[in-house]
Amino acid sequence: MIPVEVMTMAGGAAMGHLFKLMSAAQEAKREQQKLMIEGMKAKTEQADAASERATKAADAAAARVGSDPFAKMTRRIFVLATVGMVFWYLLAPFFGMDITVPVETTTGFNFLGLFDNTKTVTEYVTISGSVVSFEEIWITFLAAGSFYLGKS
Repeated sequence: MIPVEVMTMAGGAAMGHLFKLMSAAQEAKREQQKLMIEGMKAKTEQADAASERATKAADAAAARVGSDPFAKMTRRIFVLATVGMVFWYLLAPFFGMDITVPVETTTGFNFLGLFDNTKTVTEYVTISGSVVSFEEIWITFLAAGSFYLGKS
């Protein structure tokens, strides 16, 4: 039979080893959190630097305009012309103008990618007396407006 002293020593050694493993795991977690926090700080510093550069660029653009009396008028003309073009495009059918739109049709067949005789044909269809709203117009309108008027 194993003496009690040996079992006590083996149990103490096993518990010591277990606690040492737990301590090493905690140390690894602490190191991982430290690296994660350092990474987050680096990302925050990069974002702050990018924001600072953007602010400096916007301030430089505003300084270039300065006290130019025609700067505001130029923006107003741009806005009125762009809005006018968009509304004219959307309201043109009410004034008797037809709208021509491209329509793509695909003909032929494709058999497992081995036999491919598909052909895409673009036809232009004229639509009379209807209001057509295209997504591209709104995207272009918003992109141009936000680019040009972003810091005014």
